Amino acid sequence: MAGKCEYCHSRPKYVEGAKVHPYCGKTCAAKAKNSSSTDDNCEFCHVKPKWGSHRYCGKTCARKAHASGGNGPAASFDSSTACLMCKKAPKQGKRNFCSKECSTLAQDQGPLLLEVPEGHVTHKSVADQLYASWKHTDRPSPKVKKIYKIVETSQIRANYETYKASVEQQGKFQASGRSAGNECRRWHGARRNCGIGESGQTQLCSGQNCPVCSIIRTSFDLKYSGNNFGWLRFGLGIYTSATSSKADDYILPKIPRAPVRALLLNTVVVGKGKKLTDDARDLTAPPAGYDSILGEPKPGNLNWDETVVYSNDAIRPSFLVVYDG
Repeated sequence: MAGKCEYCHSRPKYVEGAKVHPYCGKTCAAKAKNSSSTDDNCEFCHVKPKWGSHRYCGKTCARKAHASGGNGPAASFDSSTACLMCKKAPKQGKRNFCSKECSTLAQDQGPLLLEVPEGHVTHKSVADQLYASWKHTDRPSPKVKKIYKIVETSQIRANYETYKASVEQQGKFQASGRSAGNECRRWHGARRNCGIGESGQTQLCSGQNCPVCSIIRTSFDLKYSGNNFGWLRFGLGIYTSATSSKADDYILPKIPRAPVRALLLNTVVVGKGKKLTDDARDLTAPPAGYDSILGEPKPGNLNWDETVVYSNDAIRPSFLVVYDG
């Protein structure tokens, strides 16, 4: 095994023939060179210069260094709450990182897959959602193999946050105790034509016919709506579901059923959803005054729930979940 990059500690080391390089690529190699070329850099992040006569670049790194007992392995906090990037300090609340610095560092390397360790609170949260929302009894119950946090580039993330802020400004969802923009986690199934997520593989493939890697790389795109399934019950939108086993239906090929499968768990700005039980196939946007369509089950029509959005910036892939089933 090549092991992890000695700078970012997230991606595998680059292997060139029989030679294993210490870093995952040129970017980390350059950063490592820059950070080791001077003694004036922060003793924790090794990237930013020290603040005055202090050992660290600022309060954030000082706090992280204190929490981890210096530059060594973290020992003063529960590893089940560790930052998914540095793994040296606890993550902040519902966020996956300990600080803006770690979040920025991850986005600078985006698109990036960070494995979520088994036993981590985030691993439990995502796995529990998969299990609890698996409603179909005609197929094997899933068993999680790997979970990865998907980190997009800063620009792709910024577009999503801007859209969410605009929906929140209109709907005032936080005032009623909901999340900003009524953001929810919803499942999406798609074709995976490579081994991404299996056996620790985190390098996205370059294949044109691998929707999973394409979505991880650049997020969803409405222009592909209906490419694999012509049955668009609520028009040209991006479809997700709260039911994981329904999303599993859309993993291609359906027959034969692949023994190792992968679903995307996404954050979706639902906003004010219009509930529909009957088909509305001509939709290209939600009705006036609404931000999404909520397809509700109805005997003889829709068997399982659907959440449909009509803006590329209303949804982002958040986790890749690989499972047996």
